[in-house]
Amino acid sequence: MDMEQRDYDSRTALHVAAAEGHTEVVRFLLEACKVNPVPRDRWANTPMDEAVHFGHHDVVTILQQYHDKYSPPARADDKESAEKSLDSLL
Repeated sequence: MDMEQRDYDSRTALHVAAAEGHTEVVRFLLEACKVNPVPRDRWANTPMDEAVHFGHHDVVTILQQYHDKYSPPARADDKESAEKSLDSLL
């Protein structure tokens, strides 16, 4: 079964679970099903956006921890280019 299937608004099961505050479902989808933690729906919202919007702080914490744990570290050259971009604005 495709756990990343989308509805007519391009929302995934993770979007819905996050919007409804279902922490165990969010954990299951992330850990057991290995779904993409940052899909965007037709309005460009992520599951994190949904959890924040509806005030589900436990879900926000889970998504943030997952993101922190599984995101690749920033590359040094990315940091330098970001700093140069910021410097050019000053």
